[in-house]
Amino acid sequence: MKRLFVLSFWSILMLTSQPAHAAGWVDDLLGWFSDFFVVGSTGEPIDSITPAPATAAPAGTPGQLPPLSFPDSDTLAIAANWPPESADVPGDLQRYERLQRESVLLTDPADGLPLTVRRLRVVYQTDRRPAHLLRILRQYADVLEAPYSPRSAGTVVTRPGLKTIIVAVSDGGARGKPWFLKFIDRPRFSATLLHFGDVRQIPKVPAGWSALHTPLYVKEGQIILAQALYGAELIDGRLKEATPAYAADTGYRLRAGASGFRLPEHLGIDRSALERVDYEINRGIRYRAMPGAQLAILKGGQVVYQKAYGHHTYRRQAVDNGDLYDLASVTKAAATTLAVMKLYDTGRIDLKARVRDYLPDLKRRVPGSYRIDQLLTHHSGLQAGIPIAPWLSREFAASGNSAAFDVELGPNRWLDGRVPAWIRGGLSGKLNYTKRPTYAYSDLNFYLLQLVVESITERTLAEYVAEEFYTPMGLGRLSYRPNRSFPNHQSVPTIQENWMRGGLLRGYVHDEAAALLGGVAGHAGLFGNASDLARLFQLLNNGGTFNGREYLRPQTVATFTARGPYNYRALGFDRLYGRSKEARTLGVGEHTVGHLGYTGTSVWADRENDLVFVFLTNRVHPDPNNRRLQKMNVRARVRRSIYRAMNSYEVES
Repeated sequence: MKRLFVLSFWSILMLTSQPAHAAGWVDDLLGWFSDFFVVGSTGEPIDSITPAPATAAPAGTPGQLPPLSFPDSDTLAIAANWPPESADVPGDLQRYERLQRESVLLTDPADGLPLTVRRLRVVYQTDRRPAHLLRILRQYADVLEAPYSPRSAGTVVTRPGLKTIIVAVSDGGARGKPWFLKFIDRPRFSATLLHFGDVRQIPKVPAGWSALHTPLYVKEGQIILAQALYGAELIDGRLKEATPAYAADTGYRLRAGASGFRLPEHLGIDRSALERVDYEINRGIRYRAMPGAQLAILKGGQVVYQKAYGHHTYRRQAVDNGDLYDLASVTKAAATTLAVMKLYDTGRIDLKARVRDYLPDLKRRVPGSYRIDQLLTHHSGLQAGIPIAPWLSREFAASGNSAAFDVELGPNRWLDGRVPAWIRGGLSGKLNYTKRPTYAYSDLNFYLLQLVVESITERTLAEYVAEEFYTPMGLGRLSYRPNRSFPNHQSVPTIQENWMRGGLLRGYVHDEAAALLGGVAGHAGLFGNASDLARLFQLLNNGGTFNGREYLRPQTVATFTARGPYNYRALGFDRLYGRSKEARTLGVGEHTVGHLGYTGTSVWADRENDLVFVFLTNRVHPDPNNRRLQKMNVRARVRRSIYRAMNSYEVES
């Protein structure tokens, strides 16, 4: 009987497939035991979650292409962790460096490289899907795959309208006319040719085309060319010998000025030292501090570590690197503070001015008396929360959209459209405050800043930060109200709230005040993934520039990231030196700024070490009273492990 039980157990274990994520098999085994023996597990039923599309499946079949259309955002998952898995790190490093030296740009980059477009069509032979190249490209753009076969040739060649990348692989030897010549021979058609393999097989491309070559069709070659397309990888090789189409020594320089991906060892980090980070995160998941997480680490502006861990809900739907988390109070730094910085940068707001100077209706009210810099540093003494109690009632919510109930509140739940205006009107009523301004962390401070920003710009806060930062920076996964533009399964859930919100919140802000304000608020409401949030905060380390474009003046960044005039905080940012007792011993830069969020989110930018790290969780699912993340000190342990991994790799001389 015992033998039968053991055989049955291992059969179930081996047949139960789990999505690929950063947890090891030991963590999966322990998690399986935990779920098996926990009575009344709070995990969401599997039937209620729409499965994410598999990234390995090409977007089309031979003979039939998908429609030439995109959703508002690419719905394919960003499944790849970084760095790629390796069984031979030294060998992979050598191959990467060799291919980087031997990759050649055969055309003048003025003909169209690096790319700036956010939508691409990638054409490849059906049996030669460039998986690694596609995964990297999806970090920069929405990608429409177009597998090519003889049956689909006519449709693929004549498809208009998108910037086209053609991926060609030649194994050497004469095998007839290359399939991609059908594109080259077509009049008034232009594309970028990525060629892998025998350099002698590359044809002369027409004027207006770009052509990149690397010798091997391996993951390293695909990663190098994918990044080069967007200016994130230096290409400076030359042809050693003449080919039928190109003379010896042909090659143009393609500079690397954009944020991209680097192997940790190239920036002094031994990837094995970062395994401690994985351990701390997986330990938190195992003990149910949070169902899952995302982590992104940037060093020198380059991604050196990017991973997804665990699941959306306990043991349900693996987290993907493209999934969106409710950032909670990180919104204060990643949206409202940046908006104020931009207005200060352009001379449209004065940090010493008072709220009443921008909001005349509060001229004779308490909130109108505070200075902008007092709000940014929580030095007003105002009450912690926005006064919303009178409107936390089911009478202001309906299960259907109508002229009166037109503000989205939750799944099939709508709010009385007058409530946001009533909340603002409540600022003229009785508020709790101190006689003299003092430090007291308050969401109300940043709601007032939101109103000031919107009064000056005559746009919503969401519109302003998207236009000034997120869109031009290519950060397509930072968004207020993501349920309007992203599929449901890409938003990581927070709480189940049936009373007023209508059920499980996915893509709807968890914070009640932000929800009653329509989902856009100065203190909460922003959603995002770790990768885009990290790139946003790299802007601070760069002194206001990103990918060669200036968004803020260096003086503005210096002003806002220095210690503020009233307490340990900076203007709009938390300071790690004021929060962490071990910051100095870990080597944390004195000007390290960032923010934490109630849902279990955090971001820090260390200018002195040129380091950014983002750790996102939904620790509030399904119970916001779950304090294990704090009790286990997971965020601090992750931070400690990151700093200890810095400068852990030495290049052998």
